[in-house]
Amino acid sequence: MKKWIFAVLLCGVQFVDAEEILTYPADDGIGMNSSSFVLWADGYTDYVCGTNLAPTWKTPEKALGAAVGDSYDIVGLGSGGEITLTFSQGIADGDGADFAVFENGISSTFLELAYVEVSSDGIHFVRFPNYSLTLEKVDSYGDVDPTLIYGLASRYKQGVGTPFDLSELIATSNTIASGIHEFSTEFVADFTNNIGFLDFEHVSYVRLIDIVGDGNCFDSEGYAIFDPYPTFGSAGFDLDAVGVINRSAVSGELQTITFEPIPHQQLDFRTLELSAEADSGLPVSFSVSGPAALTNSTLYFSGTGTVEVVASQGGNAVYAPASPVLRSFRIAERVQHIFVEPIPDSAAVPGYFTVRTYSSSGLPVYLYVDSGEGYVGELDHVYTLPSSAGTVTLRASQPGDVYTAPADDVLVQFRVLDTAEDLVGFSEWATTGDYPVLEYSRSKDRFGRDALKLSYGQSSVVQGTSRLLVSENLQTWTNAVPEITAQTVTNGMVEMELLVPATGSNRFFQVEFEAN
Repeated sequence: MKKWIFAVLLCGVQFVDAEEILTYPADDGIGMNSSSFVLWADGYTDYVCGTNLAPTWKTPEKALGAAVGDSYDIVGLGSGGEITLTFSQGIADGDGADFAVFENGISSTFLELAYVEVSSDGIHFVRFPNYSLTLEKVDSYGDVDPTLIYGLASRYKQGVGTPFDLSELIATSNTIASGIHEFSTEFVADFTNNIGFLDFEHVSYVRLIDIVGDGNCFDSEGYAIFDPYPTFGSAGFDLDAVGVINRSAVSGELQTITFEPIPHQQLDFRTLELSAEADSGLPVSFSVSGPAALTNSTLYFSGTGTVEVVASQGGNAVYAPASPVLRSFRIAERVQHIFVEPIPDSAAVPGYFTVRTYSSSGLPVYLYVDSGEGYVGELDHVYTLPSSAGTVTLRASQPGDVYTAPADDVLVQFRVLDTAEDLVGFSEWATTGDYPVLEYSRSKDRFGRDALKLSYGQSSVVQGTSRLLVSENLQTWTNAVPEITAQTVTNGMVEMELLVPATGSNRFFQVEFEAN
């Protein structure tokens, strides 16, 4: 097989004629905390979901701002889906890589791939030349050798960005003009039709297009591209962020906007007061799309659906325009939250236990292992203990339905110990009388509604759990399903802080402890 291969050298980019398959060094990844990044995507457009994508992953706003580097703070594209991220302050061709794309790969070889395209006008997109030397189909959870791909996102696991250099597009244009290349006819036609519209000093759009890994998508030379296929639930490329290394030139001092995320809203709340600040002290303005109207800084809800609010500051004679900040939320008939009963520490021995978790809406809660070892059933919530010790974090999620807004994810943490020596049986603990004290006070929930704040702590080594019960008559008790506002583990104690909304009737609360 004869291929033209990119070789990234200190002196620039060259095409190397190779009679055999060569590899591309996978050592140019950029960590998400690198000081190289000066900007991140601040908007999106044209989000088109592909197939096999659960609602949990359809939140494009999660691709904005800095990379998070975990498996969940992403937007999924689905099989064949795409998204275009926008950069109000622009990307420029400078020294070395100009931007980097972050995906949420769980390992350095589980790589879900996407084409990367750039544009200055949002109409004419230029695709980076790309190469795939993976010759065989890859199973659903199979491996892709990162040294066999180039010019595609992403070659690296979560937290590490795949860099892209705009000067490679200049080199590609020159190579095509020379007539000596092995690019496919389709790639050449698309490239030459759009490259003339690209302003290398101001790229405002980066588009990611998922590659369906069954071999029916092709690289720049017409060779089939393979990546894990088929995949389900969160199929396709999972975008964490796109960071800018070389920005377009600006005049004036830089400024930034602080605009906190907006929780999902209930329709009968009717209004929402917006608040954002620029560190320049200049006033921030808002624009809104979706079922809400804006008067000054007050949003008035007009129906259910997704609302997007953009906070902007256009600058003045001293300050350059700030990067706008986009926040989106859903207005629904009802909002909800998740409660997970505290999980005590366990020993690394064969066995399992059921995690007890509920949503205030009554909709099923989905559980995942966020970090650590072991396996948990998504819907039956049965956690199978690993054979090795360590800290485990579980993630509880509820994506909502046509009437209900999604719940915020809840993370719960516990330890798996080497032995059971440090664990305390529930019966043994119950005889000590060292019971937690339930403290309470008046408070407000995140929507400004009156609420009761409850807090207590329990030992993480005691083999039991707790739940909050509520009654109106001191005779019939039911699960209260409180909202967890804080849960920390300190010196073997699980400290819980809970909120329950106030109602018009008297209610009584008690914490019930029972053996696992």
